Amino acid sequence: MHVLSSISSRRRRSRGQSLVEFAIVLPIITLVVLGLFDLGRAVFTYNTLSQAARQANRTAIVDQNTDRVKAMAIAAAPTIGLKSSNVTVCFKTEDSAQSNCASPTTDNCPSATRVIGCLAIVTASMTYTPMTPVISIFWPSIPLTSTSVGHIDYVCPVGTQTTCP
Repeated sequence: MHVLSSISSRRRRSRGQSLVEFAIVLPIITLVVLGLFDLGRAVFTYNTLSQAARQANRTAIVDQNTDRVKAMAIAAAPTIGLKSSNVTVCFKTEDSAQSNCASPTTDNCPSATRVIGCLAIVTASMTYTPMTPVISIFWPSIPLTSTSVGHIDYVCPVGTQTTCP
């Protein structure tokens, strides 16, 4: 009888130990899983942002109208809420050392003298906000930026004709 009672008391204690271990490990596992979801969302957002910049640049190399280029970037990224203010479009001379629109006056390729071979540069940017509380404490917002550069293949007509084919 004594042997049976000691075995059953050990089982009760081990059941309690398992519950305590589970209670300690569960928050850690939950944070890891939510962190992986956040990482997946961030990668998706960056890939969508990059695709929007590339698609807008494809438009910019044949149609240099910045409003249409920005509209193409927004249309290519409907799921992330890209806005016109988050897209910059500029044109640089072919031998420019710049690969972004940070300084629009340097190596500028104005529309009056724009020729085939100038660079069309489209930059799309936005701020990613993590949904996991612990991650958002350390990184409340993460800036994401993607730039696409391409050579102008066609210069839109100016004057009486206002559209590009």
